[in-house]
Amino acid sequence: MKLRDSQLQVLWTARVDYSRNSGIKEHSHDFYQLLHIIDGKGSVSQEGRLYPVLSNHCYLFKKGVSHSFHFTEETITFDIKFSLAEEFAKYIANYEWSGGLAFNNIAQFKELFRLSSINLKETHDLLPFRIDVGYKGILLEIVQDRNSQNSNSQITTPVTETDEGYPMVQYLKQNLSCKINLEEMAECFNFNSHYLIELFKKNLGTTPMQYLQALRLEKAKEYLEFTSYSVSEIAELIGLTPQYFSRLCMERLGMSPSKIREQMRTVVGKDIILEEDFSIDEQPTLTNIEGS
Repeated sequence: MKLRDSQLQVLWTARVDYSRNSGIKEHSHDFYQLLHIIDGKGSVSQEGRLYPVLSNHCYLFKKGVSHSFHFTEETITFDIKFSLAEEFAKYIANYEWSGGLAFNNIAQFKELFRLSSINLKETHDLLPFRIDVGYKGILLEIVQDRNSQNSNSQITTPVTETDEGYPMVQYLKQNLSCKINLEEMAECFNFNSHYLIELFKKNLGTTPMQYLQALRLEKAKEYLEFTSYSVSEIAELIGLTPQYFSRLCMERLGMSPSKIREQMRTVVGKDIILEEDFSIDEQPTLTNIEGS
């Protein structure tokens, strides 16, 4: 028996990459939709009003509200369609949802999309429930931000919440593309190299250079999945030579960078349906849009 959340149920999700001058014509539907723009440009229409497409922003379309998309540049999106319980829907209805809201934590979407992709290949009774709860968490963050008295408030949940405030971690993230060695890092913080190693092991369970390597690999995977940068360009962006980057991928991930990119993109454009009653045939299709 599949378990589902009682307040929010994901019907369908997909990563959709739009080409230049493509989009979705005006339509409405009897469920809710959350569109997260990873990168791209264009416009979103909600009830006849146009709003700019902004990277790292979410657009919520309420049940029955007419909307359309027009992308003037190549655009990468995560798209989720879901139903809400009446009480939750009434709460959402209290707020104005025109335009986008900043949401910088792509890691949350990536993890939920990863779970959805696993569910596509091999269903598990608990996976749909975990996906429901995860997206409900994102929606609640957005609602809370919308409800905030601070108009400049943004949702910026860190990728690694436990160590984001750690100054040495910030140093590594800010200098990811540079040639970093242990001695220079220790000198920067007025620490002995051995003390710095012990500090990392105590707080993060690894050494500074091992942590840096993990950061570089994680950033490289993000570039491989969500950009068209070449392997050489990605290597430069994370402070490695192309040869060492390729060798590191083989050693740590068991495949070359190009193979990683190929594998990560196998689910792009695939419909991931979590509710059997959801009909793909009734959904709007991607359209080429000339001009602008």
